[in-house]
Order: sequence, then C-alpha cells, then structure tokens
Amino acid sequence: MTEHKPLVPTSWPRRILKSMATIPLALWIFLEEWVWDSILTFMRWLGKLPPIHWLETRVAKLPPYAALIAFVVPAIILFPFKLAALWLIAHGYKMYGVGVFIIAKIIGTAFLARIFSLTKPALMSIGWFNKAYTWFSAWKERLYAYVRALPTYQRIKAWARELKEIAKAWWQARRGH
Repeated sequence: MTEHKPLVPTSWPRRILKSMATIPLALWIFLEEWVWDSILTFMRWLGKLPPIHWLETRVAKLPPYAALIAFVVPAIILFPFKLAALWLIAHGYKMYGVGVFIIAKIIGTAFLARIFSLTKPALMSIGWFNKAYTWFSAWKERLYAYVRALPTYQRIKAWARELKEIAKAWWQARRGH
C-alpha cells in the first residue's frame, strides 16, 4: 500500500491555527452532544403532556411546505432575542448578553430538534431540502469523526466521565446509599 501525502504541504502557521481551533471545536461538539441529548429527552417528556401531544400529532401530519414553515418559525421568533443579546454585549452588559444568547439558543434548539423529529418525513420529501440535509449531515459527520479522533476531544470526554462519576458518588453519599 502506498501512503497518500497531502498535495499541499502543511505550513507551521496552518498547523498552529488548526491546533488553536481544535480545543474550542472539541468543546463545542462535546457540549452540543450533551445538550442535544438532554434537550431531546426533555422534549419527549414534554410531548407526553395531553395538550402538547395533541399539538405534536397535528404538526407531525403537516404537508411538506407547511412542515417547513413549522420548522423555521421557532428560529425566526428567537432571532430578535439573539440580536438583543448582541446589543447587550455591545453595550457593556456582557453577562446578560451571554445569558440571553444561551437561553435563546437552548430554547431554539429544543423546539427545532423536536419539530424536526416530528416533521422529518415531510421535510425529506422536499427535493432541495433532502439534498441539503444529506450534504450537511455527511459534512457534519466527517467533521465530528475528525474531532472525536483528536486526543484533545478524547481527554475532554474522559474528564467529563470522571466528573460525572465524582458527582454521582457525591450524590449517592449525600443520599446515604
């Protein structure tokens, strides 16, 4: 087997830039996975409540372009809150701005994730949406696979597992188990 070498040699500035981007990207992916799983679990629980279940049943039956509107509406509604967060940050209220942004991001992600899970079959029947989703999913998986293979990401995961075990042991000791 012959070894494939990159066509363009990697310069030291490019390697440094790549290294500097690795840690934030690894942290972002780790947090996104953790938050995403937690959000989906919460939204599934919320979906069991009778009025929410009734609404979700109707959303799941929407035709393709109505489903697309239902999917996009939460992002549109939360956009002004993200702008307000940027305004707060720009005017010296950094903690408030970051707080507003994080809350808007979590709420927006929660609704988008749930609505997407309900409307995915209808959305995937829209040709351009299906192509865009397929392309984005493949790109994201390649990126995630690359980051998950990095030692930095693996150290962050190991550290998180250790913290989880410490917290679990502390909680059980407090409860007397």
